Amino acid sequence: MNAQFPQGQRKSPLALVELFALPGAGKSTVVEALAQQALVTTRKNLSAEWENCSALQRLGHVGRTFANCRLLTAAVRFGVGARLRTGESQFRLMRLVVKAEWLRSRSGLVLLDQGFLQDIWSIVLSSRSASADPALLCSLIQALYEKIETTIVILDVDFETASARISARTHGDSRFDGLPEGQLRHAIEAASGLQRQIAESARLAGLPVRVIDGSPPAKVVVAGLQALFPAMPARISAEPAVRRARRISVVGATGSGKTILARQLAERLNLPHCELDQIRHAVDQGSSEQSFQRQIAELAGGEEWIIDGHYREVRHLIWRHAEVVVWLNYPLRIVALRVIERFRRKLRARASRTDRFGEALVAARHVAHEGASWRRRLGRLVRTLRERSVYGRLLRSRHYPNLRTVELRSIEATAQWLRDL
Repeated sequence: MNAQFPQGQRKSPLALVELFALPGAGKSTVVEALAQQALVTTRKNLSAEWENCSALQRLGHVGRTFANCRLLTAAVRFGVGARLRTGESQFRLMRLVVKAEWLRSRSGLVLLDQGFLQDIWSIVLSSRSASADPALLCSLIQALYEKIETTIVILDVDFETASARISARTHGDSRFDGLPEGQLRHAIEAASGLQRQIAESARLAGLPVRVIDGSPPAKVVVAGLQALFPAMPARISAEPAVRRARRISVVGATGSGKTILARQLAERLNLPHCELDQIRHAVDQGSSEQSFQRQIAELAGGEEWIIDGHYREVRHLIWRHAEVVVWLNYPLRIVALRVIERFRRKLRARASRTDRFGEALVAARHVAHEGASWRRRLGRLVRTLRERSVYGRLLRSRHYPNLRTVELRSIEATAQWLRDL
């Protein structure tokens, strides 16, 4: 029988599906693959949201944690009972309770490959212990998941499979990566007992626990998860939607390549292309802010267009009429390097046209102007990167039911998607 999808949307805006397994079971691989097909918030999305919080906001989350007496009491009792004497284990426990309280303020469907149970497992191991008091575990788990509609999914792999996968992978940051093969198998086998103990404590705490075979390839495991949760909101395959769409919004951070992609889409789909930066530049030359919004409203009300850009003050005007949003959600390192390289190309182009002293003075003024311009661009880059979490929430929300989302997280994924279009 299919497991019930967490029904937290009726009682709470948050629903949590947490994968729990040994290192090497492929949790992260499965989550990344599923996130390409379903509208879910992942650990990477949450980490980006936390990084974008101001110091005051983080302090507020910590303050709310200390106001949750039940959670703090359960954590302290667990820490004392489990004899968490190492600084690492104590820090991990404190971070866990803050994480739990902060997650309660989120909304939508969250899919975690490094959830609360995995954190508890790491905390106990970092204290150099192989077991914990089930009663204390149960009490802590109940406090952590209070008011969160949760389903625990165990990816079941034996310790030999987990050891072989860890030995074969070229990257990984678990405590088992880099261990000699014999020592690795022994450590995984010993840790598997603690995993079973935590899973049983979760059952005793009243959490629904489902078990699926984690040994097949990731695509098979993903299919098993989708069968387990048939109501999981699908990320609709956007290629047919894009081919039929006549109004497409292309968004992403400065330097992500929005304009280039929008031009390629316009050429392939035979649609007119509009760059918001050009309209904004005209506004800066003398038009009013109201004129900018009026122009965008008129443009977005048209029958056919591809608009690239992401000004907050007109985003709702565009998305209200758009059929598809193509979101270039690249990592910071990619867009930052692109912005820097673009600036360097401009400087080299100026220098190559300068071979007389008089021209050098003119070029110097141009470079100073470009420097100021690029300082503004870098400031906008920082702002748009902070808005990534806003994009995620908006595109996964019900504010824009008309939209189909294409989220591209790497240059390679964008190139492949464009080829398949």
